[in-house]
Amino acid sequence: MTKAKSKNDMSQWASNIDLEATRALIDELQTQMDGKNWDKLENSPTKYVANYRRICPKRPDWQNPWQIVPVHYLGANNRMTVCLKEAGLGDCPACQLRWELESGGDKGAAQGLRASIRTFLNVVKINQDGTLADDKVLLMGLNQLQFLGKRGVEYDPDEESELPLFYFFEKYGDLSHVETGRDLLIKAKEEKSGDYTMLDLKFQAEAPSPFPGTSEMLEEGLNNLPEVVPPLSATEMTALIEGRATGAMALNAGAVVQQVEGPADNTTPAPAAPANRFGGEEEEAETPQTEETPAEEPSDDPKASKAPPTTDPGAALKRLRDSQGG
Repeated sequence: MTKAKSKNDMSQWASNIDLEATRALIDELQTQMDGKNWDKLENSPTKYVANYRRICPKRPDWQNPWQIVPVHYLGANNRMTVCLKEAGLGDCPACQLRWELESGGDKGAAQGLRASIRTFLNVVKINQDGTLADDKVLLMGLNQLQFLGKRGVEYDPDEESELPLFYFFEKYGDLSHVETGRDLLIKAKEEKSGDYTMLDLKFQAEAPSPFPGTSEMLEEGLNNLPEVVPPLSATEMTALIEGRATGAMALNAGAVVQQVEGPADNTTPAPAAPANRFGGEEEEAETPQTEETPAEEPSDDPKASKAPPTTDPGAALKRLRDSQGG
């Protein structure tokens, strides 16, 4: 005879949860933002972790197998959008607002509006022996220090562990060439600086070898590098900054906006005030400005010098909207 369970017997509700499926989903969502398969380098905070990659060749109509883009990270999700000023497309409201906040002494709010230089490449994941590990094309994003290096520094081509990736192209030629290109060993280690997380990367080029993938994979899988980061209009950027755009974060009075690591790892600040394209000072360590890393000197731009000092982002945004007639 089966004994009836007590009304207070909760054993049937006992369960164990499995977090692995959710972890896998989170990883997939993080590496497939905007429909793109972002490359996520394996790394560790205690040691360098080996990653094997091959850069995909460029499409015939591209100048290079990489695309260098000056970007801002705007809104609650740090959406990447082209810096209109540095790209030579026109006045940039993010730069304008950032400079106004900087002039008013609100360096924290201004920091989140700094432009960054990002470089994008199509890559495939390979095994240690150079064979194809996955037939998917991944989108790799590198910051200024990782691809171009620190401005004004002369790198020794023989010290490969210290070379940014661009210098490997200078030293060995087209790393992406389908016949004579070279596989890459990328060692990645996570580093923390205050609230910022970034990856320190060390590159190593292997001997020349044919591209391990297929023509069909390249034809169907290459990300269109010139369109990776969409340019928004000045009005759209203002709405995103202010919080009137979907998923945007309003910049409230006294708010401190911090950049966080993007899908491919990290943001790199560059000044908005200098007029030269792609910024005017090197990106030392991608850290917030502190007493040890002061802001750049005021701009020579007469318009910038007339920006009324303020520490109220709300008031600055109102002036920004008024200047756009909105």
